[in-house]
Amino acid sequence: MRWVLAVATAVLASAPAAAHVAPAIGDNNRYLKVTPLGDRLRLAYTIFYGEVPGRALRAAIDTNHDGAIDDRETEAFGDRIARDVARALVIVVDGVPAPVTWSQVVVGLATPKVAAGAFSIDLIASLCLTAPRGKHALQLHDAYPLDRPGETEVKLEDSPGVTILASRIGGAEDEAHDYTLVGPSGALETEGLDARLEIGNQAPVGADGTCAAPRRRPPPALIVGAAALAAFLLALITLAVRYVRTRR
Repeated sequence: MRWVLAVATAVLASAPAAAHVAPAIGDNNRYLKVTPLGDRLRLAYTIFYGEVPGRALRAAIDTNHDGAIDDRETEAFGDRIARDVARALVIVVDGVPAPVTWSQVVVGLATPKVAAGAFSIDLIASLCLTAPRGKHALQLHDAYPLDRPGETEVKLEDSPGVTILASRIGGAEDEAHDYTLVGPSGALETEGLDARLEIGNQAPVGADGTCAAPRRRPPPALIVGAAALAAFLLALITLAVRYVRTRR
């Protein structure tokens, strides 16, 4: 079951998008983390709703108004946010638009009570590389309109066998490739994250088969040669059959 009610401590300890994930009082925070692997770019996207807006949002999620958020209501909310965020993201990898399909959507309520406060939603997607490893370029724009926006953190994460050559958001460059934007984060929508990286042969690949390399088609010359050989053998067989018939 992909929908879970995680306890608050588990959410804080294992939230996938960033190390600084934390609830606010009156704001909603957003955290994006891109982790390059040998065959993909792993995108983790977390929204942490603050105490005050989280409480108001819980009331809206509770569509049957029974004071508790059930699995059906949780799933409907998660599906809506996942769909809206995917539509708002424009990601280009090596000049090719990369569709965003979430493999995980986890709503961490900590408690189903409507009267509670802060909670999070974690989204995970794999952006497959057309050519595994080697040098790659990434452009990411996020136009998702977060209500009561506090901070947005965007981090390009190092991983084994990966070298991040450069990154920037608008006019800002950070050697740690970790950016914190305050407020609506218009720069992430307009200029976006622009990064270049090199993935070495030691970089791990995902074991889920999501980005399995397509089967290589044989070279055209090999196909033509095989067809010619098959035709030649068929002609020999035909001649042999005719010869046998004439000798009877």
